[in-house]
Amino acid sequence: MFVIPTLVVTLGCLIYYGLESSQANRWVGGGSRAGLLCGIAAGSIIVFEMLLWPRKALRRLRLIPAKYWMAAHLWFGLASLPLAIAHSGFHLGGWLPATFMVLFVFCILSGIYGLAVQNILPRWMLRNLPGETIYSQIDYVSKQTVEDARRLLLSACGRRVGGPDDADEEREFEAVKAGAIVVGAVRQSGKTRGRVLETRQFASTNTDGPALWNALDEIQPFLLHGHQAKTPVNDRQRASVWFDRLRSACGEESGSIVNILESFCDQRRQFDTQSTVHRWLHAWIPIHIGLSVAVTVLLAAHVWTALKYW
Repeated sequence: MFVIPTLVVTLGCLIYYGLESSQANRWVGGGSRAGLLCGIAAGSIIVFEMLLWPRKALRRLRLIPAKYWMAAHLWFGLASLPLAIAHSGFHLGGWLPATFMVLFVFCILSGIYGLAVQNILPRWMLRNLPGETIYSQIDYVSKQTVEDARRLLLSACGRRVGGPDDADEEREFEAVKAGAIVVGAVRQSGKTRGRVLETRQFASTNTDGPALWNALDEIQPFLLHGHQAKTPVNDRQRASVWFDRLRSACGEESGSIVNILESFCDQRRQFDTQSTVHRWLHAWIPIHIGLSVAVTVLLAAHVWTALKYW
């Protein structure tokens, strides 16, 4: 919607600037008619870009759909850079215009980076992180995963030998022993992968109980805190070897339980990756905002000094 009008206006200003520079046999500066036109256009765009803030404050009024406003923000912002360069006459000038131009370039680059990561990383996460959850809920889901694992072992292995003998755990043990339990893990069905909740009953594996309870003790710090905890399952390859050894140490009837524990660890690993990607997705925003504010302030100073000494 905004691409063609933006290109037409920008190319028109640049062609006019090129024609005037050709007549003068040099790159004309901001004081020329063409240079002044490019400067006014670039400055107006910068002011328009900063209107995104009040627009967000007034979003309840639904004046302009957000997708159209963001499209205009993107294309007008990209067009402002060549206009500003033409206005400068391809010279940095004194410290004020030079500082303004450098910060302006970094502001545009930060916006381009934001556009790239906002379009690439969510799609990458959708393909590669089927176990992702709401970022703010990662800690809660991790605690729930540990609780699911504990209930799973209570159901299949019984209470831990030498474990705490309190009434709450006794009631929970009787509850999970009486019926099926809900287990959530990352699984694949055809071409679709994601976190699936299943209601299942597990065969009793009392002989493997000590090994499975000890395994939960080893992986629990990783399930709760991810890569910050030092455990045998932090690395995917090491975790695969570790779980293979656990399967070998247990009977065949415990294979499905080990698979679920391994899936819990894989999910936690995906949460760590999601946290890293989340930082990449949002770390640029304060930088872009800070540069935008600095550019706006320097623009006002540039206009004031230009009018004062013109």
